[in-house]
Amino acid sequence: MSDTLFKVKQIASLIVFIGVLSLMGMMTNQPIMVLAYAGFFMAVVAVMLILMRKRQRHTEIAANTSTLFPKIVGGVLMAVALITPLLIALRTNVINLPVDMSLGAAIGIVGGTTLLFIALMLGAVYFINMKGIVLSNRIIGYALFVIGAALPGILMSRVDGTTSGIGSVYYVAMAVLILAYNGYGYLTKQD
Repeated sequence: MSDTLFKVKQIASLIVFIGVLSLMGMMTNQPIMVLAYAGFFMAVVAVMLILMRKRQRHTEIAANTSTLFPKIVGGVLMAVALITPLLIALRTNVINLPVDMSLGAAIGIVGGTTLLFIALMLGAVYFINMKGIVLSNRIIGYALFVIGAALPGILMSRVDGTTSGIGSVYYVAMAVLILAYNGYGYLTKQD
């Protein structure tokens, strides 16, 4: 019975996860985009589940495994993680950029910030999980994590210091982090 309850909890949490991420479609002021986001995230989750099912145990010998498909999925997830904040900043009113900012400056600032955020968070994962045997590496990893976690809020407070503005940027940052972490896992074959 506990095994069945565990599976029910997994399915329920997956449905809630997709539902929460699909609410990002409300930022576009078009209700149909909620369904589009839900469809996109269901497709991403389905591909990830298929790839996880095809993974074999470490004790088995692989006769002929292709590493191309997981690398393509990882690359797509990383690209979506990089593009998502740009689309949200330029196409929605979630992030209110200054009116006098040019398109090139907006792309540079948002793209650079996204790249820095992803680099800090993946650097933290690297130092904590892969090099964490030594205490100094774990301390560096946690410091990178704190800096990366504070970055979206600090930058957003310069533009829009309201609670909804800062909360929205963290909602976007969480989606970026999930996509980037999964993409990184597929690119580096990390479990």
